[in-house]
Amino acid sequence: MNTELQQVVNVCIALDEAGKKPSVGMLRAKLLSPLPIPTIIKGLSYWKENKATVKTQQIAKPTPPPASLGNDLAIRVTQLENDVVTLKNELKTLQQRFVGEGS
Repeated sequence: MNTELQQVVNVCIALDEAGKKPSVGMLRAKLLSPLPIPTIIKGLSYWKENKATVKTQQIAKPTPPPASLGNDLAIRVTQLENDVVTLKNELKTLQQRFVGEGS
């Protein structure tokens, strides 16, 4: 079973243990990350069919991006901002040249 379906099944189990009947709406509200409705329905159906035997399984959490990624992104944003300024200046120069030629 893939991690998305397992996530849906885990939430179904938790809701059932809390005395609530899992539904698509409840699952959408309780899931850690948004999932497509067909995936939620498939997981809910699987849980209903295998309620007696299915157990909660640990899902591998996504690894956080390395700390240097934030710095790399900041550097990249700065470079892009500088490029925009350069392009704006070039555009102004071309516009002035075009206006000057039209007179």
